[in-house]
Amino acid sequence: MASRDSDRADRYDAGPREPGTAPTAPVSRVVVALAVVVPLVMLAVVLVMVRTIADEAAEQAASEPVAAVAIPAPDAGSPECAALVEQLPDSLGDAARVALVEPAPEGTAAYRMPDAEPVTVRCGLPAPPTFTVGVGLQEVNGVQWFNEPDPDPAVTASTWVAVDRPRYVAVTLPEGSGTGPIQDLSDAISAALEAVEPDPAPVG
Repeated sequence: MASRDSDRADRYDAGPREPGTAPTAPVSRVVVALAVVVPLVMLAVVLVMVRTIADEAAEQAASEPVAAVAIPAPDAGSPECAALVEQLPDSLGDAARVALVEPAPEGTAAYRMPDAEPVTVRCGLPAPPTFTVGVGLQEVNGVQWFNEPDPDPAVTASTWVAVDRPRYVAVTLPEGSGTGPIQDLSDAISAALEAVEPDPAPVG
């Protein structure tokens, strides 16, 4: 018969236990998994909602009417300009056609790029003051364009004027719009207006 001392030696000593403290049960793996997965799912849902709201806001901004400032355009009401505006396509490159804020100037059409930057087309303007003999022209799809510089160096948009038609047609493009709008507009101009010889002003 073994002694009581040897029985005590074989026993595992868990150490002192605080009075009234119950043994700790192991945490279920399911509980741990839920604690990790649920916050991730909630975060994914929130991100999707934020992205959806942002996309809807961007789409709404890209369809907002454009307020075109009235500028001198003595031939804007001509039959040629009316025909051109009527035949303009629904898109110029990546820019989609939108309405103009009323009262809208005659001979004007507006588009917006996907980032909502406006593209404005005007027909019937006077000859650009810097369009003089010897300036360089760029031909795009059969239309000769003159790049009219803005006097304000802070302006990043560019204005191009078609100078080989019976009426001057100008388009103002935001920076980074690419060549698509000019190409599509050139096709529309060629279809609506006959070509004429450019008539730059004499130098001096």
